[in-house]
Amino acid sequence: MTRAKELKARELEQVKELINKYETVSIADLRSLPSSTLQRLRNKLRDKIYVKVTKKSIISLAIDQIKNKDLTSLKQALDISIPVLILSNEDPFKLFKEIKANKSKAFAKPGQVSPMDIIVPAGPTNFTPGPIIGELGAVGLQTSVEQGKIAIKKEKLLVRENEIIKPEIASILSKLNITPIEIGLNIVSIYKDKIVYQREILDIDEKQYINNLILANSQAFALAEKIGYIDKENVKMLLSKVYITTLNVGKKLNLELNTEIKKLEKHDNVEKQEVVEHKHHEQDKRNVVGYTEDSVKKAQDILRDLQDKKIHEQEKPKFKSAWD
Repeated sequence: MTRAKELKARELEQVKELINKYETVSIADLRSLPSSTLQRLRNKLRDKIYVKVTKKSIISLAIDQIKNKDLTSLKQALDISIPVLILSNEDPFKLFKEIKANKSKAFAKPGQVSPMDIIVPAGPTNFTPGPIIGELGAVGLQTSVEQGKIAIKKEKLLVRENEIIKPEIASILSKLNITPIEIGLNIVSIYKDKIVYQREILDIDEKQYINNLILANSQAFALAEKIGYIDKENVKMLLSKVYITTLNVGKKLNLELNTEIKKLEKHDNVEKQEVVEHKHHEQDKRNVVGYTEDSVKKAQDILRDLQDKKIHEQEKPKFKSAWD
């Protein structure tokens, strides 16, 4: 065996050992990453990640030869990157967030690949009228002069994600103080527990995610109310709504309702309510359309039934949830 082949075999075995040692295996992209930035990231996250820089062919062979982990999907990331292995035992989403947090912003350089859609927003600039108007127009920006300054009239998509940034666009972005380039490791794919997560899945907006959960919770309550599904999470809300609806019905029937909460106590997270009596309106107000002694009696019976009903957590709902 030649010296080169021997070194390659040793390197391959080392990479395979590392991949087998860690639960989370990531492919990151080294393009446009200064070595000093990589070293700084290594030092900062040394307790959480192990960075292994090696040849693309070595990583590919290791993926093929490891049998206890199905890493085949990671090979797609090798074709679109200058790869580096990031090995860890962290959760994929947490790992992605920590690495992303260690990025910094920079101006675009001619010939770089745009990591995102670069949009120039509408609004005022700090430029006074002059040759800059022609430069802005040359890249497709519509301008006007407002209060002695150049303003961009309409937002413009200058560069799409993964497009090459042209010199004239890089110049304009710099003059507009737009920094679209992130300096740092770009995670392409992460493997853990037989699942490969792509960057698009890992790069989530946490605020938007929380807002979506809040919306889902609100919609779930609305659906439960609509289908009559009752459980310990929504029973108080439903009883409150029934109570308010009952009062409104009383007003529409021209009934004078004298309500009073006599007792409210908590026992095993179940609230017991004893709500009051109802008085009829004066006899001269009983000429309302639909008003009869029988309707009053039925309304009072329904009220008493609602007031005395006890709902226990162990009680099975009448309707099954769509998620059961």
